Amino acid sequence: MRKHVKLDIPEVNIHPLRITEGWNVRYNHFWEIDPRKLETEDERWFMFTESLLQLYHEKSSITLDLGWYPDLSSDGNYLVLIVKNTDWDNPIQEFSSDDYSKVIDFIEFHLKEITSNWWK
Repeated sequence: MRKHVKLDIPEVNIHPLRITEGWNVRYNHFWEIDPRKLETEDERWFMFTESLLQLYHEKSSITLDLGWYPDLSSDGNYLVLIVKNTDWDNPIQEFSSDDYSKVIDFIEFHLKEITSNWWK
Protein backbone atom coordinates (compact mmCIF):
# COMPACT_ATOMS: atom_id res chain seq x y z
CA MET A 1 0.00 0.00 0.00
CA ARG A 2 1.36 3.39 -0.98
CA LYS A 3 1.52 6.10 1.67
CA HIS A 4 1.00 9.72 0.75
CA VAL A 5 3.31 12.24 2.36
CA LYS A 6 2.48 15.93 2.30
CA LEU A 7 5.59 18.09 2.16
CA ASP A 8 5.50 21.66 3.32
CA ILE A 9 7.07 23.09 0.16
CA PRO A 10 6.13 26.51 -1.16
CA GLU A 11 5.07 26.87 -4.78
CA VAL A 12 8.13 27.31 -6.98
CA ASN A 13 8.59 28.40 -10.60
CA ILE A 14 10.87 26.74 -13.11
CA HIS A 15 14.02 28.60 -14.17
CA PRO A 16 13.42 30.73 -17.25
CA LEU A 17 15.55 29.51 -20.17
CA ARG A 18 16.13 30.85 -23.67
CA ILE A 19 15.46 27.73 -25.73
CA THR A 20 16.41 28.23 -29.35
CA GLU A 21 14.46 27.07 -32.40
CA GLY A 22 14.34 23.35 -33.12
CA TRP A 23 14.41 22.06 -29.54
CA ASN A 24 11.61 20.01 -28.01
CA VAL A 25 11.13 20.03 -24.25
CA ARG A 26 10.63 16.46 -23.10
CA TYR A 27 10.27 17.52 -19.46
CA ASN A 28 11.24 20.48 -17.28
CA HIS A 29 11.50 20.24 -13.51
CA PHE A 30 14.43 22.67 -13.21
CA TRP A 31 13.01 24.56 -10.23
CA GLU A 32 13.95 28.11 -9.37
CA ILE A 33 15.68 27.13 -6.11
CA ASP A 34 19.29 27.89 -5.20
CA PRO A 35 20.71 24.66 -3.72
CA ARG A 36 23.56 26.57 -2.11
CA LYS A 37 21.03 28.33 0.15
CA LEU A 38 19.22 25.20 1.37
CA GLU A 39 19.80 23.61 4.76
CA THR A 40 20.61 19.89 4.77
CA GLU A 41 17.21 18.95 6.19
CA ASP A 42 15.16 21.23 3.89
CA GLU A 43 12.24 19.38 2.30
CA ARG A 44 12.96 21.04 -1.06
CA TRP A 45 15.81 18.56 -1.61
CA PHE A 46 13.06 16.23 -2.82
CA MET A 47 12.86 18.49 -5.88
CA PHE A 48 16.50 17.80 -6.81
CA THR A 49 16.35 14.59 -8.83
CA GLU A 50 18.24 12.96 -11.68
CA SER A 51 15.46 14.04 -14.06
CA LEU A 52 15.25 17.84 -14.01
CA LEU A 53 15.30 18.85 -17.67
CA GLN A 54 15.53 17.10 -21.01
CA LEU A 55 15.59 18.80 -24.39
CA TYR A 56 15.82 17.11 -27.78
CA HIS A 57 17.00 18.55 -31.10
CA GLU A 58 15.50 16.31 -33.76
CA LYS A 59 17.55 17.49 -36.77
CA SER A 60 20.83 16.62 -35.05
CA SER A 61 19.56 13.74 -32.84
CA ILE A 62 21.10 15.54 -29.87
CA THR A 63 19.70 15.35 -26.35
CA LEU A 64 20.54 17.78 -23.56
CA ASP A 65 19.87 16.27 -20.15
CA LEU A 66 20.07 17.96 -16.74
CA GLY A 67 19.92 16.16 -13.42
CA TRP A 68 21.06 16.45 -9.82
CA TYR A 69 23.55 13.82 -8.66
CA PRO A 70 23.37 12.14 -6.27
CA ASP A 71 19.61 12.21 -6.38
CA LEU A 72 17.94 14.18 -3.52
CA SER A 73 21.29 14.83 -1.81
CA SER A 74 22.51 18.11 -0.33
CA ASP A 75 26.02 16.94 -1.31
CA GLY A 76 25.11 16.85 -5.00
CA ASN A 77 25.68 18.93 -8.10
CA TYR A 78 23.82 19.65 -11.30
CA LEU A 79 25.08 17.53 -14.18
CA VAL A 80 24.42 18.50 -17.79
CA LEU A 81 25.05 15.88 -20.47
CA ILE A 82 24.82 16.46 -24.20
CA VAL A 83 24.59 13.24 -26.17
CA LYS A 84 24.12 12.31 -29.81
CA ASN A 85 22.00 9.36 -30.93
CA THR A 86 21.28 8.40 -27.29
CA ASP A 87 24.94 7.39 -26.75
CA TRP A 88 24.87 8.09 -22.99
CA ASP A 89 28.26 6.40 -22.49
CA ASN A 90 30.03 8.95 -24.72
CA PRO A 91 28.61 12.43 -24.13
CA ILE A 92 29.63 15.20 -26.53
CA GLN A 93 29.75 17.69 -23.65
CA GLU A 94 29.48 17.40 -19.90
CA PHE A 95 29.25 20.06 -17.19
CA SER A 96 28.83 19.88 -13.43
CA SER A 97 28.19 22.64 -10.88
CA ASP A 98 26.09 23.52 -7.85
CA ASP A 99 25.62 27.05 -9.27
CA TYR A 100 22.33 27.21 -11.20
CA SER A 101 23.37 30.42 -13.02
CA LYS A 102 26.46 28.70 -14.46
CA VAL A 103 24.29 25.75 -15.46
CA ILE A 104 21.84 28.07 -17.24
CA ASP A 105 24.71 29.82 -19.06
CA PHE A 106 26.12 26.45 -20.17
CA ILE A 107 22.72 25.21 -21.37
CA GLU A 108 21.79 28.37 -23.27
CA PHE A 109 25.22 28.62 -24.93
CA HIS A 110 25.11 25.01 -26.14
CA LEU A 111 21.50 25.17 -27.31
CA LYS A 112 22.45 28.12 -29.50
CA GLU A 113 25.65 26.45 -30.71
CA ILE A 114 23.91 23.23 -31.64
CA THR A 115 21.08 25.07 -33.39
CA SER A 116 23.51 27.32 -35.29
CA ASN A 117 26.31 24.93 -36.18
CA TRP A 118 26.23 21.27 -35.26
CA TRP A 119 23.30 19.98 -37.27
CA LYS A 120 24.13 21.67 -40.58
